[in-house]
Amino acid sequence: MKLCVENEVLKIRQFIKTDLDDFSSIVGNSISMKYCPNGMLDKQQAEKLFASLDNYEKNNVGGLWAIEDKRVNKVIGLAGLQECAVEDELGASFVYRILPEYFEDVQLNPLFAQFIEQLISNYNLSEVTAVIAKNNSSVIQLMESLNFKYVSLTVCQGIESLLYVYLPPKK
Repeated sequence: MKLCVENEVLKIRQFIKTDLDDFSSIVGNSISMKYCPNGMLDKQQAEKLFASLDNYEKNNVGGLWAIEDKRVNKVIGLAGLQECAVEDELGASFVYRILPEYFEDVQLNPLFAQFIEQLISNYNLSEVTAVIAKNNSSVIQLMESLNFKYVSLTVCQGIESLLYVYLPPKK
């Protein structure tokens, strides 16, 4: 499914073959992947995951898209929906990973707000969940600023986590 949202500085778009090195830098960064249940990926693991991105969306709801910094034409993160392995079956949950130098970028909130609305619309979702490691305060703050609401404590692949849900506004 084609998704593309952008603001003055950042853009979320489909990955293309030339994004592999940037993708590998993101998923191979220990700070970017600190709260990922699988941890950071080596080059071979990154290449395998990157190669599977096209097929994921064909077989599941969601997938991963590139976050590009348009000022430098570089992929600086990824965002999307992925199946989440928690105690309760949740389906696809919102996920993102970004290079540390972009953690505080004020352009992320409006970009993610647009992106989440497009995901809801394109996939006809009634809600979007997010599972966040309990200690990941910066992502908790971001989700709350995007109007995700805390639901409960959960465990995701052995990591104590918080379950958040976003319900689109009634139209």
